[in-house]
Amino acid sequence: MSEEVDLAVAQREAARVAAMADIADVRLFDASLHFDRFPDESNAMTWQLEMTPSISYHDGADFFILEIEYEVVIQEMADTPPAEAADTTDLATMAFKLGSLYRLELNGRAQPGSSELDSFAKTMGTMALYPYAREFVQNITSRMGLPPLTLATFRLPFPDTRVAPKEPDEAAPTPSAPRKRASKRASASK
Repeated sequence: MSEEVDLAVAQREAARVAAMADIADVRLFDASLHFDRFPDESNAMTWQLEMTPSISYHDGADFFILEIEYEVVIQEMADTPPAEAADTTDLATMAFKLGSLYRLELNGRAQPGSSELDSFAKTMGTMALYPYAREFVQNITSRMGLPPLTLATFRLPFPDTRVAPKEPDEAAPTPSAPRKRASKRASASK
């Protein structure tokens, strides 16, 4: 089965959950920061992001909890073109978990299944919590004395609608983690 078909199925399953779920609360569940050293101001910085979503739901409940674990590794790059071949060294690591409470309004509809909830977590749920993660990363990197890091916009791949989705029988694919360059640190001298 192709990834596009899997993604189309996951997005269709997630849409059914989204039609009956509303986000009620978002909280920071856990955070761990590690700062290795100050960067060399002449070098560029880059970052890597890993996201791991999970759902807690009990049959018959009128709510579920989405938790996403994030790990951001900020690295310094030696200024040697091309950037993809540059040596990198870790500057800082941020690991944190955000959780969101979703209320369910079934209104006569069937309860969401585990496959639908997993699909929601990996697609629409991840998109809903991502702005909170971006704000946290930007705030904390600034407080760590690094250039404020703004994570790239989270995008789900758009499936080819010409490929007919098969009924779900497997877990949806995990969205790939973006990797971006952060801007150079501004000089504080003068």
